[in-house]
Amino acid sequence: MNRLLAMFAAGFLAIAGISSSALACGSDSDCAGYGRCSGGKCGHCGSDSDCGGYGRCSSGRCGACGSDSDCKVGRCSGGKCGHCGSDSDCGGHGRCSSGRCGACGSDSDCKIGRCSSGRCGACGSDSDCKGGQCLSGRCSNAQ
Repeated sequence: MNRLLAMFAAGFLAIAGISSSALACGSDSDCAGYGRCSGGKCGHCGSDSDCGGYGRCSSGRCGACGSDSDCKVGRCSGGKCGHCGSDSDCGGHGRCSSGRCGACGSDSDCKIGRCSSGRCGACGSDSDCKGGQCLSGRCSNAQ
């Protein structure tokens, strides 16, 4: 998987509250701040800071939470981040759909990038990415 797809996938998986253990990587930068790369897989951690706000580090893996304040996106439910009851729970990282953050219907739903195919993070230029780079139509910092 190339670096761009790895970054998009890490963000999407983090929002969806899905383990990124299937996300291939070659280095920590491929994991888009969602854990470290270990054994070719993202999501490993040694401390909470490795998780980039996408939950806490628990048993060497990112994504655990004990309270909503542990979550960069969504609320904490069942020990995992990304759950929502309303769009405001998602902090601009898409809308709440079926209790999970990440959906969009228009560009205004997205904090990073534009809305495309119901997901945030599409771009036409670096300015769409608010600090990230536009690479092959996706923001490098897309969640």
